[in-house]
Amino acid sequence: MAASSEAHGWVLEAVEQFEQPLTRYARRLLGDVDLAADTVQHAFMMLCGESRTRVEAHVAPWLFRVCRNRALDHLRRAGRERSLDDDAAVESAASIPTDRRPDPAAAAEAHDLAARLRVLLKDLPAPQRETIDLWCEGFSYREIAEISGRTEGHVRVLAHRGLTALRSHPLVHDLLPTPTTVFITREQP
Repeated sequence: MAASSEAHGWVLEAVEQFEQPLTRYARRLLGDVDLAADTVQHAFMMLCGESRTRVEAHVAPWLFRVCRNRALDHLRRAGRERSLDDDAAVESAASIPTDRRPDPAAAAEAHDLAARLRVLLKDLPAPQRETIDLWCEGFSYREIAEISGRTEGHVRVLAHRGLTALRSHPLVHDLLPTPTTVFITREQP
């Protein structure tokens, strides 16, 4: 019985640690709160059936991979395989509540910045957007490769291209500080 409670404790720790990030990720992929919740629940149910020793070393990438696969299954079943490119999925992610509330001015500024970035992200191809989403969740390139089923090199290329596209967008120029031009003049002897 002690082994059973230890296994349950491990799964409960994983739920506590990864439920919110998985839900945000699934919601961005699916654009639907209920489907996202079902997808996350499925990932944790699958975790219950796995051996702790087999999964423990890489539980985060494993959970995100299971969640991603289930989300793609939902999209295929609904006949919306291209739904990862839909504006609705990106716009619905805009209403994700935040847990931490800084002062109102900082919160308004962060909200404006996040809204602007979501607008820019929706223009990226789906693989680039997904890679940047996972990178923003704190995953390494190796873990993103494991989650998405791509090679690490391909993930690096996707992240580079996506970030380069974001940096070169005209709206981003307003966010970045302008470099000061320094003119060096020679003094005449």
